[in-house]
Amino acid sequence: MDELNQKLCQLMAEACTYPALSLERRQKLSEVHLLVMKSGKLWKEYKPYYNDALQQMWEYCLQHPQEYNPTIGSVISWLNYNLKKQLRRLRDTQSRQQQRQITVTITDYRQTIDPVENLPSPPDIQPILEIWENTRTWVENDPDGRLRRTLFRKRPDVNAQVLILRRFPPDTPWKTIAAEFQLTPAEAKDLPKFYNRKCLPLLRKFGQSQGYI
Repeated sequence: MDELNQKLCQLMAEACTYPALSLERRQKLSEVHLLVMKSGKLWKEYKPYYNDALQQMWEYCLQHPQEYNPTIGSVISWLNYNLKKQLRRLRDTQSRQQQRQITVTITDYRQTIDPVENLPSPPDIQPILEIWENTRTWVENDPDGRLRRTLFRKRPDVNAQVLILRRFPPDTPWKTIAAEFQLTPAEAKDLPKFYNRKCLPLLRKFGQSQGYI
């Protein structure tokens, strides 16, 4: 197993340990998205509907990470399988539309109605990446200064803003953070507890205020 797939498998497994709408799951899946897009290993086709298929694949796979089976293939193979399935679906839809002559219905009031206008619109699913971009902007701006005032062991340089930014995808390991701020072994052990107890609730509160949770 190559290093990239090993990391992706780990992230997928970790994501599935958290509740479906939790901030932690979104963070893991956002990192999967970033690593895969950066790798350039996704299937590509020069079709006008390719980007639609790509977005639909991500929406489905990031909402159903539990469907990935590491014994069958790599994470990227699973994503490519779903991407090709979406491409086939859109290709078939386009073919049917080209072969069908769109008819119109004349109502009793002689109003012309296109049947396509009566079709239900697809659900508006907010991309996970957009949620994280908005959240990162909020953390960086810290408009009320609460993140900067939330300190670890009374150290202004180790505050909630600093820690949250370092734990954004791709997250910095706790060992690296501890070394960066020259924490003692005891402090390094307490740092993740501080993050879970003080920092994550602030993130959740922001997510709730924006309707993400």
